[in-house]
Amino acid sequence: MENVADDKRVTLLYVEDETEIQELVASFLHRTFPQITLLLAENGQEGFNLFRMHRPDIVLTDIRMPVMDGIQMAREIRHTDKNARIIVLTAVCETDSILEAIDIGINHYVMKPVTLEKLVASVERCIEETEMRRQIRLQEESLLRMAYYDSLTGLFNRQMFNKLFQQALAHAQRHSRLVALLYLDLDRFKTINDTYGHTVGDQLLHAVAQRLKQCCQRDQDTIARYGGDEFIILLSDPDTPQEAVRVARNIIEAFTHPLVLPAHELLISPSIGISIYPADGISEDVLVKNADIAMYCAKKEGRNRFHLFNPSVTA
Repeated sequence: MENVADDKRVTLLYVEDETEIQELVASFLHRTFPQITLLLAENGQEGFNLFRMHRPDIVLTDIRMPVMDGIQMAREIRHTDKNARIIVLTAVCETDSILEAIDIGINHYVMKPVTLEKLVASVERCIEETEMRRQIRLQEESLLRMAYYDSLTGLFNRQMFNKLFQQALAHAQRHSRLVALLYLDLDRFKTINDTYGHTVGDQLLHAVAQRLKQCCQRDQDTIARYGGDEFIILLSDPDTPQEAVRVARNIIEAFTHPLVLPAHELLISPSIGISIYPADGISEDVLVKNADIAMYCAKKEGRNRFHLFNPSVTA
C-alpha cells in the first residue's frame, strides 16, 4: 500500500479479495492514472477501516468478499461521508446487489467481466467530480478568508471580531463570567509610514500581528486588526480583571524589542486601553468605545503604556 499523498493528488481505495485480479487492476490504474495515490484492501472491513483512516476521494470495490461485502462497506462509507465517490464492480447476475447499490447512491457501477474502457470512464468521471468539488471548496475558503480575515496580517478582521465578541458576551452573560477588551494603537505609526514608505509600513503591521500572537496564546484569546494601525484583543472568560493587565504588560514588554523586517529593524510602541465586562459596559459598542477612550488616555499619559477605563475594577 502506498502512502497517502498531499491534498493536490487524488486518493483511490481499491477493495478486492482475489489477489491476482487486485494486482492486475492496481497495475492498470497506476499506468493509466499516475496522479492517483492507491490504497489496497482485501475485504470490506479492511476497506472501511482504511476509509475512516485516510478518507480517500474514490472507492472502487468488488461486491462479493469475505468478512464484509462491498455493498455493506459502501453503506457504512455513505453513513460516514455522504460525498464519497463509490464505484462498484458487479456481475450481471447480481441484480439484487445492483439495486441495493443504486439505493445506497453508488456513483458508478462497472459490469464483470470488467471492460477496461468502462472502468477508465468511471474513474475519470470520479476524478473530474473530485477535482470540481475541490475547486469549489477552495473558492469557498477563499471567500471566507476575504470575508473574515485581514489580508495583510492574517488576523481576524473587524467583521469576524464582532461575531466572536457577540459569542463571548453571550457566554459571559449566561455564566456570570468576565470578558476583557484591549484596544491597541501603534504610537507614531504615521511617522514610520512617511519616513520609510507604505511597503515598510505594511511589513511592520504584519510583524506587529506576529508579535501580538506570541503575547496571547490561550485558545480563547482573539486578536483582530480593527483598522489602520489599530488592533483589538478579546480575552474571553478571564478569571480576574488582573489577567487583562498581565497581558497588557506582556505586550508593552514584548515591544521593547525591535521588529525585524526584510530591510529594517524598527522599534514601535503600543498604547493600550482596557475595558472589562460587565463593570465597564454590557454591550459590544459601549465596551469598544470605553476601551478606545482608555487607549487615548494612555496616549495622553505619554504613550507606550496601558490604561484601564475603570481602574477600580482591579482594586
